[in-house]
Amino acid sequence: MVRAFVRGWPLYLVPRDGGLVVGATQYEHGDDRQVTVAGVRDLLADAEMIFPGVGEYELAEAVAGLRPMSPDNLPFLGPDSTDPRLIHATGHGRNGIAPHPDDRRDGRSAGGGRQVPPAARAASPAPVRRG
Repeated sequence: MVRAFVRGWPLYLVPRDGGLVVGATQYEHGDDRQVTVAGVRDLLADAEMIFPGVGEYELAEAVAGLRPMSPDNLPFLGPDSTDPRLIHATGHGRNGIAPHPDDRRDGRSAGGGRQVPPAARAASPAPVRRG
């Protein structure tokens, strides 16, 4: 994997099954997965600055994914309000499935019936309006 900054924007190149994944475009825009010509053009131009040979590759697809975030930008962390056996640790946005170590500790506390630290209580997944 190659990580770089080109013109102030992050970029990554990941070899995959005889090809290359180029990524890093991101912006907060609800659940919009639209791929724009300008976004692909800029991303490929940035990739060519790091790896000039990418211009010879065949473009197989252009997709946009979503990173789940909560409305108030706090992750959801703690037991489910309807089934306490289910522990939520989601909504971390672009950090994806690489949660902060505190999430694991606080999630285990909640799952073990122990007192959840006050900072973690602010990220409760209970169905109340936060923020």
